[in-house]
Amino acid sequence: MSSESTTDRHRGDTPLLDSLMTPAELARRLGATERTLLEWRVRGTGPAYLHVGRRVRYSPAVVEAWLADQFHTSTTDDVV
Repeated sequence: MSSESTTDRHRGDTPLLDSLMTPAELARRLGATERTLLEWRVRGTGPAYLHVGRRVRYSPAVVEAWLADQFHTSTTDDVV
């Protein structure tokens, strides 16, 4: 019988979960406020997010894709 615990076996098996950002982390990286992120979630204009239990989390890959969609070619482009 192995002495390896269940926790040890599963450590490192959750790359997505381990990479998720909190609203505070994302706000800091974007130079925004957590309040702005909340407003974007309410309006549906910010990056997609998920709930882990009652906590909001952001996937770096989803945030990167959302950022890539924010480029504008002129000042008359629709602003989301």
